[in-house]
Amino acid sequence: MMKLLIVDDEPLAVNYLVEALNDTLSLPFDIIKAYSGKDALAKLGSGKVDILLTDIRMPGMNGIELADTILEKCPRCRVIFLTGYNDFDYVQSAMRKGGVDYVLKTEGDAAILHALEKSVADIETELNDKQILQRARQQVHLALPSLRRDYLIDFLQGDVDSPDARGKRFKELDIDLDPEQQVFAMIGRIDAWGSFAAPADRVLLFYSIHNIAEEYFRTDVRYISFQYDRSRTVWLLQPKRGESIEAARKALDASTERIQSACKSILKIPLSLAVSLRSVSWEHAGELLEHLKLQLTFCMVSGEEALVKESIGHEFNESKQSSDLMLEIGRLRSNIHKLDLLESSMDNGRKDELSALYGDLFQVSGDLFASEEGKWLGLELFSHLSAFFLTYLNKRKLIGDLKGDVPIEHIYDPNQHAGLEAMLSFFGELGERLAEHNANQQKERSHDIIGRVHSYIHQYLHEELSLTKLAEIVYLSPPYLSRMYKQITGQGLLEYINEMRIQRGKLLLKQTDIKIQDIASEVGFESAPYFTRLFRKKTGMTPQEYRESSKGMESL
Repeated sequence: MMKLLIVDDEPLAVNYLVEALNDTLSLPFDIIKAYSGKDALAKLGSGKVDILLTDIRMPGMNGIELADTILEKCPRCRVIFLTGYNDFDYVQSAMRKGGVDYVLKTEGDAAILHALEKSVADIETELNDKQILQRARQQVHLALPSLRRDYLIDFLQGDVDSPDARGKRFKELDIDLDPEQQVFAMIGRIDAWGSFAAPADRVLLFYSIHNIAEEYFRTDVRYISFQYDRSRTVWLLQPKRGESIEAARKALDASTERIQSACKSILKIPLSLAVSLRSVSWEHAGELLEHLKLQLTFCMVSGEEALVKESIGHEFNESKQSSDLMLEIGRLRSNIHKLDLLESSMDNGRKDELSALYGDLFQVSGDLFASEEGKWLGLELFSHLSAFFLTYLNKRKLIGDLKGDVPIEHIYDPNQHAGLEAMLSFFGELGERLAEHNANQQKERSHDIIGRVHSYIHQYLHEELSLTKLAEIVYLSPPYLSRMYKQITGQGLLEYINEMRIQRGKLLLKQTDIKIQDIASEVGFESAPYFTRLFRKKTGMTPQEYRESSKGMESL
């Protein structure tokens, strides 16, 4: 219930307003009456008010001063001034503050009621907007773990951004790590699920592992953790602010066995861990994680609860490769995971869109494939592109349709290509060919749908031909059928129906002596006057005039 404060130094005026509003106003107000500015503040006390309806000219504290005082405490309060003509200069200055309206005393109760309804509507709109924003903030907050995970997985798989962009994303996603400082990595693998075999329990298990690790990490390092896949979880760690890399390394070295032991004793599950006791730049974090995954997979320890503390052996020597080359490799590896973006363009027959998107994903410098590592990367790209396009063709049963136009062996055999650049070019052209094929199929289906609609219209022209009815016949939604019809034919569906009805009407007027009202019914018009108006609009004459002119032509 909104709180309405009515203030006037004339008690009769206040009481009259309250009675009038109670009689006519359907809005549920809690009304407070006051007979001066000081009286209003005293009655309001520490409470809040939604709408202030006040006279301007009052002895002591006038309406403007009262409004200023209340707005300091209740900035969202709406103010309505009851004014005379001589008060408008005061009101004009007050209205610049916003949330202020005025009613001339000579305008009567209806104007006051209108102003109150307008204020209520403004308040409700603001409340709705605030609730929408609040819900959005809550949803974003709930989605943060998932958004963080998606970003970090893309990053570790090669979608590396600049330190500035990284810093912005860390802030947006509430990642409490330094985007420029080196980072440690640790990966954990659940070796057996124990009592957490049910899918819902597995989610609980991951949270429990993260909570156990937090007990050992939170006092010594900063970190972010997230579930990497069905059985593995990842930690990225840095020293506490102001502390050294060495302090973080010692904390990691001391914590890993304790985390394993706690998971075994508390959760009754075996957890294998691989941790790097050296830090790397963010640009090398993905490479470090891949190395740890391999170490954990091929470690010399048999059975469960392996513990790999990696500190020597594989080196991430940044001088071996330029940073630009590394970023290019990382970009391509990240884009491999975006192949599904091509699917929509091909399905919808958008050849130009497909071509632009494919070019963005797989635009490659010739130097990239010159090295030994580049050749293996090219083969990696081929395997993903081959699998993607073969899956697409098989799912949609398109191999038979394209076999004569596309060398199918080029899809599955890398030796069919003159080079890696030729391979990428082939798959880009294949995507364009598929988009073009689907576009042609869509055109054929669309024209078939329109043909079926036309056939039904001609057969049942005398019946009601609603858009809903026609859409049901071709199993489409009414809005989609309407848009598709207009796009293909250039005219609206109702326009076509009326055109056919007028044509049929002309034929009956020429060839029969049926009454005009019966002809109107025969061609599907509910009333003869409407048939006459539309007929005149289309032909320039009434049905009767058209009939007479036709007979006149026949007698010549």
